[in-house]
Amino acid sequence: MVPFQIAGEPGLKRGEPSGSESSFSFGPDCLIFDVDGVLINTDKSFPEAIRRTVRGEWALAGYEADDAGYSDACNAVFKQHGSFNDDYDIAWTLLNAAASRSAGGRGPRRLSEAIPSPEELRVIISGCPEDSVEWTRRSFGDEFPRERVRRVCADAYFGNDDSAGTFKLESPILDADWKSLPLPAYIYTGRDMREWELARKVLSWEDFPDERVINSDSGIRKPSPEGILRICKRFGHDRPAFFGDTASDRLAQSASGMGWFVAVGGILKDDKLWFKSVPEALSILMGWSR
Repeated sequence: MVPFQIAGEPGLKRGEPSGSESSFSFGPDCLIFDVDGVLINTDKSFPEAIRRTVRGEWALAGYEADDAGYSDACNAVFKQHGSFNDDYDIAWTLLNAAASRSAGGRGPRRLSEAIPSPEELRVIISGCPEDSVEWTRRSFGDEFPRERVRRVCADAYFGNDDSAGTFKLESPILDADWKSLPLPAYIYTGRDMREWELARKVLSWEDFPDERVINSDSGIRKPSPEGILRICKRFGHDRPAFFGDTASDRLAQSASGMGWFVAVGGILKDDKLWFKSVPEALSILMGWSR
């Protein structure tokens, strides 16, 4: 175990070793990674798929798509809430939230007027429990059917004959062979297998073992801790470090009752153990470099 100073405390830089009472010990026996925003930069890919879906479906419904449909600020609001880890469902929730304001055409028909602002959105979703699907249906109805919206959003991400998939906008954050990492590595992701296969190629991790991956096709979804617990039980670990970038990642680690949560990226900057990126975290916490 190595003692480290908690972020934000005076006297030392984040992660600098310390013998003071305010330090904590960090000694994981494995590394578990989320994918989007952690191993891969998806700032442009999934948000753009959501934008294309919201604009396109709004226009097809006979409304006026005069707005981008999804902003970086709205993305941050959703990702800071533990129940919105699925980008396709974010598009569905957003469309029905906007449609509920339109009230069957009696309210605003312009997307710019119907779409909630980030501030409004934060208030609207604050009461959402863990099951965002049922909450969305109860709160807004289902004018835009979920299965269709998910299919359209996936089509925007993977691409079709008419447009290139937004997955092509992705790039690796951790540009290193998984076998070079300082501890055994595992994946707990909200991606399905088809999406994970694309991620492998972006990372050049085509040889990453399938048995080390928990994806949404397993039926396990964050914020459930089951992905972390299953990996640790299967491979005999009890001190995992889980690297994530959203509230659902943080909730999953907390509920597992095991190891440490390492926050990375721009959304969870208030976390005590926060770093700009996985490479920075591994360098400061474990002395690793590519």
